[in-house]
Amino acid sequence: FPIGGYVRMAGEMPDEMGDGPRDDELASKNVWQRFFIYSGGVLMNVVFALLVFPIVLFSGVPTSEPIVVPDKGSPAWKAGLPAGAKILQVDGAEVYDFFHIPNEVALAGDGPIEFIYRPPGAEEHTRLEIEPVYNDQGGFRQIGVRPGVDPELRLVVDEEGPAWKGGLRPGDRLLGVVGSPESLEPYAQLVRAIESAEAFEPLVAPALDPGTTTTVRIDPVKEENERRILGVAPLQNVVESWRQGNPSVLLLDPAEGERLISIDGHPVAQGRDVLEALAAGAAPDWAPTASQGSGPEFVFEAPDGGRRVVRLPVELSPAEAVALDASIHLDYDEGSTRVIVQPERAAAMAGLRTGDRLLAIGVDSAQTWQEVFALTREASSRSGPVAVAYERQAENGEWVRQEAVVDPLPLIQSYYGFAPEPARGIYRTESLAGSITAGVDASWRFMTDAWLTLKKMLTAEVSTENLGGIITISSVSYSFAADGWAKLFFFLCMLSINLAFINVLPIPVLDGGHLFFCLVEAIKGSPVSERTLGYSQVVGLVLILTLMVYVTYQDVMRILLIATPF
Repeated sequence: FPIGGYVRMAGEMPDEMGDGPRDDELASKNVWQRFFIYSGGVLMNVVFALLVFPIVLFSGVPTSEPIVVPDKGSPAWKAGLPAGAKILQVDGAEVYDFFHIPNEVALAGDGPIEFIYRPPGAEEHTRLEIEPVYNDQGGFRQIGVRPGVDPELRLVVDEEGPAWKGGLRPGDRLLGVVGSPESLEPYAQLVRAIESAEAFEPLVAPALDPGTTTTVRIDPVKEENERRILGVAPLQNVVESWRQGNPSVLLLDPAEGERLISIDGHPVAQGRDVLEALAAGAAPDWAPTASQGSGPEFVFEAPDGGRRVVRLPVELSPAEAVALDASIHLDYDEGSTRVIVQPERAAAMAGLRTGDRLLAIGVDSAQTWQEVFALTREASSRSGPVAVAYERQAENGEWVRQEAVVDPLPLIQSYYGFAPEPARGIYRTESLAGSITAGVDASWRFMTDAWLTLKKMLTAEVSTENLGGIITISSVSYSFAADGWAKLFFFLCMLSINLAFINVLPIPVLDGGHLFFCLVEAIKGSPVSERTLGYSQVVGLVLILTLMVYVTYQDVMRILLIATPF
């Protein structure tokens, strides 16, 4: 309850003492008695956590299971961490909630971090070292993972959405998407199908309810956004990174910065084109790939324009094609103005095609994708059509200049009305004694994390933009309360430990400031002067008020950033 509060003890202010402190006033107490009095708030914060932590851990705390999906190109992906892996330990610390993972990574020491995880569908544990990278946007070191979904692929369904009308029900399990590569996992099929849906195609997916396998057709609802766009995106065919363990990648020997132009004559304009091109010529899984003859042909283009052609010695099975696609990360070609033209968008209706090279938008020319992005954003913010000059490559290889008039259209997105449930779990200790031990461990862990966070902020290893104030606390407590009283009290314990740490810092005005002056008095044998105490209180008050203003500003900017469309 942010209603504030202030306690002043009798005889605390010098002007109240008159001829001297009475026996029941603060100033009459010796230095160690005053030390204990000033530490009361800090002690109660710690006692609260030590008492409540065991209770909530014994009753069971709802958690976001530490099941992860590594982002392509991230340190976790490069190290070989598989999608669906359950993280058990990070740098020796037990992990039972997803939020522990980025926290432990950010606060770990320099160098690689050891992870212990359980691969999907396996019982044994695996060790893996991952070297985090500092992320400027996040403001701390990261390994590039996001929360995974329910391993059983149970679904959350909007009871007023298209999926419900198509026949899906909450709790149904997704088995796959009709027409998707069968070698892909069902969740990967779903992501790929939605991302590659052209002209807002319906989605056909088999699902398993408690006793029946059913195939449903989901016709998406078109949702219109106020934002107007031209409907172009940069090509995504620049080799950014790859996984070394795949034998086909070793044969291809890609170089960072190369463009993957085509596979077996199929143009590669974006990441998903790789699997589609490979699947078109893939041998059946049951066929012996070694006897298939020559494999797919890859055409790479160097930054200087030189090309090289690599043909794999054998055809790939569907499973091998999926593994190769998962081992190459293609990034956006920001050094070019060639574009992907999105279907049913303004540019497509004006006649532009994927692969065209933009020359000018309006009266302004463009040489890089960043310039194209700025010009298209500006053109979309104005009312009315805009002239676009572009080049298209003819069959003989020559580029032919063309022009079109493009009228930006509102952004339209497909809404299917269902999604896989997030991976949820319950963390519960097995005994009362275990709960007490776990409660002490949790209290010490959060106290240590608070110290490491402050230390890394002072050394600029963690950005101060990650600080949050009353708005963030309110938002987080509300979301935790939505998961039940146990999760809410777990958060309150975390908050109490953080408050204990902040209050014990030697900052005047805070309890820690009073404790510091008590220690000084114990060492020198007399209290600090009233002049010193007065000035220090002013400095401490300014520091606290400045911090409150700063964290509130960060809270507001965080809300605006989330609410602003890009």
